[in-house]
Amino acid sequence: MRTHHLNGGSLKPYWPRMKTILRKSRHSDIPFLREMLYEAVFWRDGATRPSFEEGLAYPEVSKALADWGRAGDTAVIASVDSIPVGAAWYRYWTDSNSIRGYVDKETPVIVIAVHRDCRHQGVGTRMMEWLIDYASQNSVQKLSLSASKDNYAIDLYRQLGFREHVDKGDWFIMVREI
Repeated sequence: MRTHHLNGGSLKPYWPRMKTILRKSRHSDIPFLREMLYEAVFWRDGATRPSFEEGLAYPEVSKALADWGRAGDTAVIASVDSIPVGAAWYRYWTDSNSIRGYVDKETPVIVIAVHRDCRHQGVGTRMMEWLIDYASQNSVQKLSLSASKDNYAIDLYRQLGFREHVDKGDWFIMVREI
C-alpha cells in the first residue's frame, strides 16, 4: 500500500489497544480515499496487482472518485490512533455514467475498503453501519454494492441486510432497503 498515513508499515502493533474512531470525510481525505479504492478493487491476497497508479487509471476504477464532492457524495473514515485504516462511501450514478453495483439513479453505490492489517476486526462493519444510518437520516431509500462471489465480506453484507439483486456470473449486485 502506498500510504503516507501508514508510512508503508504494519498496523499489527496496534492490536492490543485498537480503538477505531469513525468520522465523516473531509476534502483532504481524497488521497486516502484513492488508496482505499485501490484496496477495494485489488483486494485478493496473493493476486497479481497492478501498480497503484496503473490500477487507478483503469477507466472503471478512475471514475469511482472522479469529481468527488458532487451532491450526495458521502464517506466515512475509520482511524486507529489518528491513523486512517479504512474508508467507505456512497455516490449516486446515472444510466449513462455508472460503476459496478449500479441499480438506478435513486440508489447510491457503496465502495468500502479496510487496510489489510485491520481486516476482520469489525472496522468494515462499523463503517457500513455508519453509512446505513447516515443514509436513513438523509432519506435514502436503498443502497447497492457489488460483491465478488469469492469475497469474504459478502457474509458481512448479508448480515447487514444486503440481498442479491442481480447475479452477474462471478459477482452480485446487492441491495439493502433502508
